[in-house]
Amino acid sequence: MNAEKQIVSPDSAGKYPQKRRLIGSAKPALSPSRFEGKVAIVVGGAQGIGKAIALRLAAEGATVVIADIDRSQLAATVREIEAGKGEVLGVLCDVRNRRQVDRTVARVVHTWKRVDVLMYVTGVAKATPFIETTDEIWNWTIDINLKGAFWFARAVAGHMIKQRQGKMIFMASTNAWDAEANLAPYNVSKAGLFLLAKTLARELGSYGICSNAVAPGLIRTRLTEPFLKDPDFMKKYSNLIPLGRVGVPEDVAGAAVFLASSDADYITGSLLFVDGGQLA
Repeated sequence: MNAEKQIVSPDSAGKYPQKRRLIGSAKPALSPSRFEGKVAIVVGGAQGIGKAIALRLAAEGATVVIADIDRSQLAATVREIEAGKGEVLGVLCDVRNRRQVDRTVARVVHTWKRVDVLMYVTGVAKATPFIETTDEIWNWTIDINLKGAFWFARAVAGHMIKQRQGKMIFMASTNAWDAEANLAPYNVSKAGLFLLAKTLARELGSYGICSNAVAPGLIRTRLTEPFLKDPDFMKKYSNLIPLGRVGVPEDVAGAAVFLASSDADYITGSLLFVDGGQLA
């Protein structure tokens, strides 16, 4: 079976509606060969920001491996990349399962003998007052947002060390810098991702490996849709974003793919804000 068309299936999950791209982000100038010969793993790449990153990497020549738990969205994104003549492999992977994480990375290395880029985008949040935050909510958030990133980074690090090069990009948040009420587990997990990126930058830099984090502000995705429908929430944000609009996934994809490219070979240990000026 052609590896580029296969979806590996350790388990499945529910379906989520896919949002259309909104006006407000300029169409990027693509470099079809910028990632030629490179293999990129996009964790959480079936929809939202992860999908935008996967599409951008594929359009610029990378072989893209999408690891996600959402079977239907994963299949749809794989088909979309294939329709654009991109090389892609979809792997069903629950980031809370270390064996699935290790198997995903092992499959990539077995198939292509290398892994050049790790994009960890998977993330969840549940707005809850701190005193009502249960162990279950805390563990669910930390396991998906932070522990999964640790497992994936550990799984790819040895291979990148052997290659003497690699790029790791972790999807943090403006919440890593400026915490919001009622989101304690999310805030902590995103701050942890930034410190994970900084730690890896210090430890792995001598091997030619760059490690950075991206901090999106308010971006229209499945995760933020409930907040965007809340009039009180939107009233609070109405004057906080100088550019005057909610971001779209493509806004974040450009920044993340830049950090994965050779243009960012001297950038490591950084947190790149993509927030429309919210924290300016």
